Amino acid sequence: MSCEDSETAANLLRPLSPAAKPLEDDNLLSEILLRLPPLPSSLPRASAVCSRWRALVSDPRFIRRFHLRHRGSPPLLGFFDTQPRGTCVTFVPALQAPNCVPTERLSLQIGNYEKLTLVLDCRHGLHVTRNQALVWDPATGDQHRADLPPEFDRKILHGAVIRAATNIHHFQFQMVLLRRNQLQSQQVIARVYSSETGVWVILSQLRFQIFP
Repeated sequence: MSCEDSETAANLLRPLSPAAKPLEDDNLLSEILLRLPPLPSSLPRASAVCSRWRALVSDPRFIRRFHLRHRGSPPLLGFFDTQPRGTCVTFVPALQAPNCVPTERLSLQIGNYEKLTLVLDCRHGLHVTRNQALVWDPATGDQHRADLPPEFDRKILHGAVIRAATNIHHFQFQMVLLRRNQLQSQQVIARVYSSETGVWVILSQLRFQIFP
């Protein structure tokens, strides 16, 4: 056997050096965790693996990226049911364990049912009710109430809350309400409320045509 053959045989018999572990790279691990399904149990389960994983999934930058990646395909957690006389907004979960959100976690007791009677919108964990507007973040318990413009009292057609995906850790938002124009029934009027200013403004003085 030649020296070259002996060297080749020795190399084949020599133990291979352990391959670099992909999960030891924080950047690569973050990319893997970003692809977890957007279910309530996904990130809590990942955070239970070890302190390093917990630090990654609790990082505000990772949470923003996770929300942005899955904003087009969020799961249906459940729906809200207003109790008789509007005294309570009850959450009815739609998912099974371990992703089932407990009813009491997202339910809201309402003392003054004459002012708060109807859930209009759910968006970014917030919802708006009728007459007096209540915007509520169930994740933090933050609430913001605003008296509606007089012309919107009991005449709301639709409402929505808009919250920037990059500002998920601050309770700031804009609320848009639509109502039918009493003079022209096929038109609606919009008003916008900002939590920063606490002021309602007419949306650029525009009226939107409702097509049959």
